[in-house]
Amino acid sequence: MKKYHSARPNRLINLSPSALGYTRYTGKRGHTPTLRIWRMRWLTLLGLILSSIGIGFCSLRLASGAFGETMYRSYLQNAAILWLNITPVVLLILFLWFVVRQAWLSVLLGGGAVTILSISNYFKLMFRDDPLTAADLSLAAEGIKMAKNYVTAISPEVLHAGLFLLCAVVVLALICRARPARTWKGRSTGGIVCFSLLCIGIWTFYVGGSYTKTAWRTWTDNPEEINQWSATQVYLSKGFVYPFLHSLPEAGEKKPDGYKKSTVEALINEHPDANIPESQKVNIVSIMLEGFNDLTRFADIELREDKKSPYKAFHDFEKVSYTGNLVTNIFAAGTVNTERGHITGMTDYGSLRHNSWSYARYFKSQGYITQGSHPSNDWFYNRKNINEYLGFDDYYFLENHYSAINDGKIAMDDVLIPEIYDLLVRDMDSGKPVFSFNVTYQNHGPYPIGWLRYGEFVPKDVYSEDSYYILNNYLGGIEKTGKQLIKFKKKLDKLDEPVVLFLYGDHNPWLGDANSVYKELGVNFDLATQEGFENYYSTRYLIWANKAAKEVLGFDFVGKGPDLSPAFLMAHFFDLVNWQGPTLAQVTLPLLKHVTVASDHGVFLYDKKLTNALPESIRPSWKNYTDLCYYLRNDYRIKS
Repeated sequence: MKKYHSARPNRLINLSPSALGYTRYTGKRGHTPTLRIWRMRWLTLLGLILSSIGIGFCSLRLASGAFGETMYRSYLQNAAILWLNITPVVLLILFLWFVVRQAWLSVLLGGGAVTILSISNYFKLMFRDDPLTAADLSLAAEGIKMAKNYVTAISPEVLHAGLFLLCAVVVLALICRARPARTWKGRSTGGIVCFSLLCIGIWTFYVGGSYTKTAWRTWTDNPEEINQWSATQVYLSKGFVYPFLHSLPEAGEKKPDGYKKSTVEALINEHPDANIPESQKVNIVSIMLEGFNDLTRFADIELREDKKSPYKAFHDFEKVSYTGNLVTNIFAAGTVNTERGHITGMTDYGSLRHNSWSYARYFKSQGYITQGSHPSNDWFYNRKNINEYLGFDDYYFLENHYSAINDGKIAMDDVLIPEIYDLLVRDMDSGKPVFSFNVTYQNHGPYPIGWLRYGEFVPKDVYSEDSYYILNNYLGGIEKTGKQLIKFKKKLDKLDEPVVLFLYGDHNPWLGDANSVYKELGVNFDLATQEGFENYYSTRYLIWANKAAKEVLGFDFVGKGPDLSPAFLMAHFFDLVNWQGPTLAQVTLPLLKHVTVASDHGVFLYDKKLTNALPESIRPSWKNYTDLCYYLRNDYRIKS
């Protein structure tokens, strides 16, 4: 190639195609090489970046769910949401360009994956009000089977995303055809740089690095249009690519040390699910009482002289029931931990992102109708979907039931508990036994300060002003719940059909910031002591049976039971009535001879004493239990 002199001496200008950014030039031997615009590397790079950004914006538009344009505009007003959703798309496509060497193919592969996942998330939000997370990728086959249901639901947003991807691929194939580098070393270097930036960025901002929590809680906080208690709405308020990557740590679960699938399958073969005797298929009703605990167990509450204890009805119920302490993992919040521990029988129940084993499924396999109620929103803790995954035939929420019978409002216990009875009787009329699992809302904190909701139970001159209001409003709700439970018990006792009732509190109530009311009451919450630990984490459980159930089961359901974890409550019941039950119950029972509490906080109640390490003699039973729970969560697939 000829070199031309510039106006200044001793300076040469190189006009070769490679110097101008062309990757190479072609032409027949002896012919003058032709310059082609599609060989310009800078143009291809620009096309890739613009295509990636466009795909990122299409993903954001699909991510907004039912909030539509309003949510999409909120994304555009938050720089962190834009950056955290679009940057990974750009780096992924650039990395693929260095690998496959074709711009159009890198966009087809990388952009196609992002677009398909974004559309899947869009449909999942539309049909289930549940976002697509990394854990859902294991269910891809099930998703493909369901895809035919979505054909009629293609919206402009879906069409725009698909058309943009197609146009980007075509334009890049026709105009932007430069290779990323002339040598394999250049391609390797470019690919390594892009991949490294992608991985470092994901670790730092998405899945556990130094800025992960800050990015999630602060930078991308987008609360204007959503309810902060809805996990689904919090997820979609941050776009799709970003929260999807943020969910990666939840996608997999570490196997227990020494776990072998074949060993667990041998254990299952040794302890197969046993059927409930036909003559003993009693109806079972479980009611988890929100924020309900008997504070008089560990606090001396001074009442007005003219007032009876707000716990009188509950104490009367306890006198004719089998009772004990339920040692939970939570305090003042986290209802779902107790709820799902009880229904799954597992101290670690996993993410529950697919059809999962539960006691509800076991009862369903025994011919039971499985149903229940929670009179609040179905999206709270994603109960709408997860209760279906757990095997319930019907579940009644505010949206699909209680709104219609309670003027659009969340039902308190004076509406909920009578309705639980009516639904039970309706389903028993089918001739099948019923398993009814319910979660109340009354007594949900915080409790009002500055006014009395139910009247005065404690005198004003004994406690501080805030404590006076908090205690009165909490105890008033407790009294109302207790009275409804006594009415419920009387109705059940009149039935000819056998019914067993479980009642338990999910956690201690919130009683003032920094536990101010508990401190005024002088409650020991020193977690270094067994008394403090149990005061902090335990509520009460109660198992009662009507006359018909006592006769059928041959057990009087009166007396004192052991302290129990929520996960062990059902297995203990099976032991009381001499049912072998499912494999999980059979494997749990040897453990319960010594270990009745296994806490998320790394402590156990072994032979009634707290310890942070199990003795060697009990470890085989603990390993059988934890390995089986892992198997049921991960290796055991239930057909839809």
